[in-house]
Formats: sequence, structure tokens, C-alpha cells
Amino acid sequence: MTASPSLHLGEPLAKLRFLLRFLAFWFLFFTLLRALFLAYHAAETPQLSAGVIFSLLARGARMDLSAASYLALLPTLLLAFAPLIPARAMKVGLRVYSYLAIGFAALLATTDLELFSKWGARVDSSLLPYLRTPSEAAASAESSPIALLALVLIALIAIGIYGYRKVVDAHADEAPGGRLYRTALPLLLTGLLLVVPIRGGLQWTPLNPSSTYFSHSDFANQAGLNVAWNFLHSLTIRDYRTSNPYASAIAEPEARQLVDSLLHTTDSTTRRLLRVKRPNVILIIWESGTAKVVQRLGGLPNITPHFDALSHTGVLFDAIYASGNRSAKGLAAILSGWPAQANAPILSSPARAARLPGLAEDLAHTGYHTGFYYGGELEFADFKSYLVAHGFDRIVGENDFDRKDWSSKWGAHDHVVLARLLADARTFPRPFFTVLFTLSSHEPYDVPMKTEIAGSTEQSRFLNAHVYTDRSLGNFIAAATHESWWDSALVIIIADHGHPLPKLPPPAGEEASQLYHIPMLWLGGALAVRDTVVTVVGSQVDVAPTLLAQLGLAHAQYKWGKNLLAADVRPFAFFSYLDGFGWVDARGRIVYGYNTRQVMQRTPGADQREVRAGEAYQRLTYQDFLAR
Repeated sequence: MTASPSLHLGEPLAKLRFLLRFLAFWFLFFTLLRALFLAYHAAETPQLSAGVIFSLLARGARMDLSAASYLALLPTLLLAFAPLIPARAMKVGLRVYSYLAIGFAALLATTDLELFSKWGARVDSSLLPYLRTPSEAAASAESSPIALLALVLIALIAIGIYGYRKVVDAHADEAPGGRLYRTALPLLLTGLLLVVPIRGGLQWTPLNPSSTYFSHSDFANQAGLNVAWNFLHSLTIRDYRTSNPYASAIAEPEARQLVDSLLHTTDSTTRRLLRVKRPNVILIIWESGTAKVVQRLGGLPNITPHFDALSHTGVLFDAIYASGNRSAKGLAAILSGWPAQANAPILSSPARAARLPGLAEDLAHTGYHTGFYYGGELEFADFKSYLVAHGFDRIVGENDFDRKDWSSKWGAHDHVVLARLLADARTFPRPFFTVLFTLSSHEPYDVPMKTEIAGSTEQSRFLNAHVYTDRSLGNFIAAATHESWWDSALVIIIADHGHPLPKLPPPAGEEASQLYHIPMLWLGGALAVRDTVVTVVGSQVDVAPTLLAQLGLAHAQYKWGKNLLAADVRPFAFFSYLDGFGWVDARGRIVYGYNTRQVMQRTPGADQREVRAGEAYQRLTYQDFLAR
């Protein structure tokens, strides 16, 4: 006897159809919210070309699908165990869940419409602290079209509920019932598969706010964001503080006076290294390029022989420290002079990062063509949003390279990216400023080279990767010397951060500072000096002001860095980690822990003055972060 179709409504295929309808509804609802955002900002949207609008919608669709998939996780779980749940409870539960989600998304979208006009950024969790003071929040909203926004909110909720009832709820009979042994496994597997759209695909780097950034129009980039996804994502990066956790350590007037005295330099006293007024500049950021692999800086021998040899042909800065411990922090420190904040990575907040000063913008204003080359995913660590916001003329990422030239994880090998830059530079307008970020010395250390460092340990693979990157850099410089642009070129090589590897016994009190010690080398035909060592203690945040001072350009906007080549420079470096900071100066090194409120490491000569300087610098830089 054949079972009637009604008996199969609760079986897996029916439930999967119901789930697809649920996803489709939310995808369409989020598309509506984006269309509303574009319509509300009628002054900006008409300035976008049809191609740009299509691109932002396409990129936004990926984030919309991610948000819809997040919302589908709970219904998927309920559907898997539907045979154990009363039919009416299942239908009502899904309806209430969806209506609440519609209301939440509609409220965020409506709030975002007007706040974007005021903040220039989509709503994120930085809104939350203002809700603790309702009277101030209400006062701030007085200039907004409250009546219009209220009508929009009501309309969105009504449209959302109507759409849900037509697209999803009308087929609610497909959700309950069934046999547990038939429904549980397929639906649970479907839930696992939702991880793919949630993370934006199968690529190495999960979806992040950078995923919608593609244009020189900040409005277009931000219009691609899904407002609900962006809000919840910002909660995960704890970017909503409005109070300075370091304010109690030192009074602001004292901190200001101390930091100002440390940063003041006189450009007229600058030691000149260049013989060319406007050199072509190539800035190479070496992934995990710790000083511990550079023999000239006290590191292991025979790991970076090319770098060691090149250091005799240029200017080696032997006392440079990374500002933080992640690539994104290093990028902001080098290109924007921004000190790393341990609990507030500024690139994770694209709106704030866009308001930083930037070498690309400043040099572009003086006629430089600008570019950025990276063999990996540009969305990694929110690189792309930063690069686009700062106006790089040319941005090259992993999709610009053949798949055969990729490593197993990160993207194109270093020698491939360097060769691409060498070829492209022949056609660059002059002068040019180009940044190249290496990646082969990042985990898992896959390099296309015969093993030079024997062993299968992580340390041997790490060292082997640095042998490869060093060789790639050496070959690039050797080839570059034959290019027409070399005689007027300045090549700067600096690391993005240090690394715990290789494990070396540090001198007493220098355990942490050893982790942050990195190389910086200036090379090229534009140099007027050779085989020179600069021993001034400095940091990544000093790169921009030092370079601009050499070019005779203003650099006051990089207010947390200093001109390392000024005669009156005060040598120091600040670095931050999760629970404290480090300070290095001419007297010594300290590492201070905020949790313990005490000095964790100290070298002879360092005392309370280093602690006080670090507290002052930490307080003021975090205060600046909150103000952006």
C-alpha cells in the first residue's frame, strides 16, 4: 500500500524546502534593507556608477547570505529534532523567533539610516554605551527626522512580517513531525554546511568588513555592509569602549607634557641620507621578520645571508621595535604611524582606520603613484578596507596570480609577488610609492625551495621559510639594480612584527623586548651613504615621519612617531601586548603588566621613568583611538 504524500511532509526533503524558504526570505529582506539605505542617502547614491552599484550589491549579497545563514542555525536545529517537538509549538516558536529577528534587524537598519549621516560609518556596537544615558541619546536624536524614521521602522516590520508569512509561514506544515531517524542526520549535516556561507565561502580568511570594500568611494564600500552582521561582528572585537581604561594610571596634563617632550624633534637638524629629492620608494614589509633571524642584529647565523650582505650596502637601523604582535597592527604602525592598542586593533574598525593619516595619501598629494602588493587574500585582517580607504592607486592580491604559484594556505609565493612587482614597476608613473607585504614566512611555512634547515619541528620550518624569503629578497634587489628606476630608488625593508621563534636564550630582562625587536634596512640608488648603522631606538610608528622628513615633507599628522634622524631625537620605542606594555630607551627596557600593576621585566638602568613614560603614551594613544 502506497503512503499518501501528506505522510511525508515532515520528512527531510520537506524540511529542507522549508529551510531554503527561510534563507530566501532573509536574503530578500536584507536586500531590501540595503536598497533602503541607498534610497535614503539620495545625495550620495546618484554619484555612483552603475558598475559600482552592481559591485556593492554583489559584495553585499555575500554578507547578506552569511547573516541569513546565521539566523538559520536555530531553525535548522529545531527541524532536525522536529519529531520530538509538538507541531503547534514548532510553528509558534519559529514565528516568534523570526518576528523578533525582523524587529531587531529593522530597528538597526532604521537607526543606521540617520546615524550614518552623522557618523560617516555604519551602526556597530559603539552605539551601545550611549544607551546607558538615555537623556543624552535622546538629545542627540533631536535633529533627526524622528517621525519619518518611526514610519520607516513600522513599514519595515510590517513588510518583514508580511513577507515571512507569505514566503515561510504559509509552508509551516513542512516543519513539524517526521521520523527522528530520518530527519536528525540530514538536518544536522545541513547545519554544518551552513558554516560555508556563514564564513563567506571556502577561502582561508573568513568574511569580515573588508569583504565589501572595493572602491575609492567610502560610501560605496560601506553601503555593501549588512548592518545586522556588522553590528554583531563589532561585538566580537570589543570595539565599543567609550572610556579609557588607562586614564587612572596618570593624569592627562602630566601625560601630555611627558609625551610631547619625547616626541619633539627639529627637522632642520635632520641627517640627510638621500641624494634624490623625490625617489621612487618601495616599502617591503617582511612577515614575522624577527631580529632573531638576522645575524647582524644578534640573531642566528646563515638564515638571512642576503639581508646581512645588503645591510653593508645601505643604512641599517639596528634598534627598531614592532608596535604590536599582529600583521594588521604592523601595517597601521608602518603606513599610518599608529601605535598598536592591545585590545583595540584599529583595522578591525574600518571607519576609524580610514581617518588615520597615511603615507599613500600624503605621497599621492605630491605626485606619487601608489601601489600595494600582497600574495594573499586582501581581506585578511581587514587589509582591503584600509588600503581602499587610503587611496592606493593599484592593489594586487592573490587573485591576480596563477593558482599554480600559490602556497597551500596563504597565496602566491614571495618570489612570484616580487617578480610581478619588478615587471610592473617598469610601467609605473614616476615617482612611485609601492608597498609589498611578504607572506611565505607565515604559518604553515610552505615554501617552494629545497629544505635548507633540517628537521620537521615548527622552528626548523620557520627558519627554512625565512631562508627562502631572504633569498627571494636578495634576488629581487639584485635584479632591481639593473632597472632604469634603481638609481633614484629607495627600498625600505622592515618587519610587520616579531615572533616567538626561534627560541633563543635572551639576556636577563629582555625576554619580551626580544620578541618585538625587528630589522629595518634602507637600500637603493637614491641613498647618499652606504654601510651605515643608525643606533637610535625607534619603532614602526617612526617610519612615516622619518621618511617624510627625508623628503622635506610635513609629518605633524603622524603625531605618535618621531623623526629618527633629527639631531635632537629622544630615542624610545613603545610596544603593547594583551595585558601591558613595553618601553625601550637609551637607559634600558621594561615590561609592565596592567593586571599585576608591576614591572614584569627590567634591564639594569631602567627605572620608574620608563614606567611613567609608557603609562603616559598608552593613555594618550588610547584616548586618540576613542576620539576617532
